[in-house]
Amino acid sequence: PFKKIAPDPDLIVQAQLWAWEQIGMDGIYNTADPLFLAEAFGCEVRFLETGPIVDPLPVSIRDMQDIEDLNFPDPRKAGRFPVVLEAARMISQETGGEVPLISGFEGAFTQVCRIIEVEQILRLTYKNPKILEALLDRMNLFLIEFGQALIENGVNVIFLPEPTASSTMIAPRMFRKFVLPRTRQLTGLLDVPVIFHICGDTNPILASMGEAGADVISLDQCMDLSMSLAVLRDAVIGGNVDPVQSLLLGDPEKVRKDVLNCLRKTGPERFILMPGCAVPPNAPLENLRAMVRAAVEYGLGTA
Repeated sequence: PFKKIAPDPDLIVQAQLWAWEQIGMDGIYNTADPLFLAEAFGCEVRFLETGPIVDPLPVSIRDMQDIEDLNFPDPRKAGRFPVVLEAARMISQETGGEVPLISGFEGAFTQVCRIIEVEQILRLTYKNPKILEALLDRMNLFLIEFGQALIENGVNVIFLPEPTASSTMIAPRMFRKFVLPRTRQLTGLLDVPVIFHICGDTNPILASMGEAGADVISLDQCMDLSMSLAVLRDAVIGGNVDPVQSLLLGDPEKVRKDVLNCLRKTGPERFILMPGCAVPPNAPLENLRAMVRAAVEYGLGTA
């Protein structure tokens, strides 16, 4: 169960190495869930069978003093940060640093929406944008420091999702104002490759995502890969095998067809095969193996 694995670096390492060996994917993660950061800010994380959820803090952000009153934790010592960092160090040692060790955290906009009630943050985009920008700047500096701690412990790829920055949540001009500058600052200061992911239909902000300084733009399963490559002419894109219809509900043959469809649209250049979004916890193992086998069949590597 997530609740048992999440606070134990030994169990995280065992689970991640087992998955890597069983499935054959190219990278290894060092976390059990993405909510350890909000938890370190004092939010309650509840572990359900379907995965963890987080309850935001009962605070209001109205002025600079409210930002000062937020308890920004020590990114190396608070909450489960030592667990995550120790798991990274152990996996890096186990693999000799030769395997992509992928760690990550949600970007500043999504993090503040985890920690503070999301409706309050969305209202600030109109009612008090200067205070929101100050809050985002403070969060971004914290994330940069935590990212540097990850790298110091062996992480060599950062996965940076910003689900709340989706075009279904905020307008493209809001993305350029509140999200893009902080993402550019973060990618510029973390000296490892960064994979930038935003859920849903990102066509309205696709060109802007290409300006974020990320090494890979990860695309949801609803996105057209051929069109995305045409828009992002200088970028590497990642995607976008359907995590629900193929990896969860499909069978190995459906997964294989989905994978080959992705690869035929892109070819092997400027493309990394990935799920379109997070893989559900109860996706059949054989479907995940089928995804890797299909990539090998196409000639992208060896299982």
